[in-house]
Amino acid sequence: MQWIKNIIVDLITTLVIALVVFFESTPALTYVIFIYTGLMVLARTFTLFSGNFRAITKKQVSEVPVWIYHLLYLLNVLFLGVGAFYITAAGWVYIWGVAAYVHKQQS
Repeated sequence: MQWIKNIIVDLITTLVIALVVFFESTPALTYVIFIYTGLMVLARTFTLFSGNFRAITKKQVSEVPVWIYHLLYLLNVLFLGVGAFYITAAGWVYIWGVAAYVHKQQS
């Protein structure tokens, strides 16, 4: 269970998305989701097109089971879809797809 510290940001992201969708939250949290999603889309795009960036991320050895990331990304997409944040949900589908593609290429 040492790997939980490696996914703390992903867990917090999923919790914030759930708060925004299912509970009355401050508009600031909504903007945090928009900004974080945009930054993740940029990061995944760099990972997709930059071999150097991919080499850097490959060096970060993670013990986290891959299915955990798939579960968190699925929850993010489902929560955002339920909350009618369709463009943001599409961003998470992109993030998820690129992450799966890069992982498959590295394996």
